Amino acid sequence: KNEYTVVIVTHNMQQAARCSDYTAYMYLGDLIEFGPTEQMFFKPQRKETEDYITGRFG
Repeated sequence: KNEYTVVIVTHNMQQAARCSDYTAYMYLGDLIEFGPTEQMFFKPQRKETEDYITGRFG
């Protein structure tokens, strides 16, 4: 884990939360938010991120 980086692209929020230490939310090629997975899922900094994770958008 300390020697490798694995990038996973998914639309499955459960999968992203389960297997990642950090998460990025991108929309139309723009990086909207990046941070620790726990923060992204439980206290996102951007409304767009919260709306996507909670299913209000997308």
